[in-house]
Amino acid sequence: MRKPFIQITRHLYEEPYQLNLVILASNGLASGGLEFYSNASQLEKLGGALRDFPSQDSANHLFELGSERPEDNFGSYFRLRAHGKKKLTYVDNSRTRCYIQLRLNNNASVKDYIIDTPQLTDFNIEADFESVRNLGALLVDFAKLEQQRLFWSPSEGLLDNELEFLDRRVGDNIEAALASLPN
Repeated sequence: MRKPFIQITRHLYEEPYQLNLVILASNGLASGGLEFYSNASQLEKLGGALRDFPSQDSANHLFELGSERPEDNFGSYFRLRAHGKKKLTYVDNSRTRCYIQLRLNNNASVKDYIIDTPQLTDFNIEADFESVRNLGALLVDFAKLEQQRLFWSPSEGLLDNELEFLDRRVGDNIEAALASLPN
């Protein structure tokens, strides 16, 4: 069983205006991946919210890109929700358990499965507030577009340029992200 992780890789596209990203993630039992598009300011905003998590007001932060509703006509849907319970004691709340919930949906129709395999993954990664803050700090730095890969687990995090480059073809970005997973 693999330990929980989130890896986000950046692939050349229309930077800095649009980023072509691939997220691979696992909670140790369930895993999923999704290729999606965002921009650096959205990543920086998400990173800032997680870096300051939990805020004084809430131990819940929701980030969404795209939509799952067919009438909205989005190619994908990505949701990251950080949530937990803040303890109202003098105990250091960085040890309080929380969760990062991921929902990855490529919005492929089941009838079109031969062309684009339907994929919907929804699971939680258990963490503590300090490791969620670490993910936020990594996202803020990743948004500077100086690194190609962000790798985070509840116990570690890194930014680097260890992304595999394969011949350009359909599916190359997912294959490159898979090939770049640390051992």
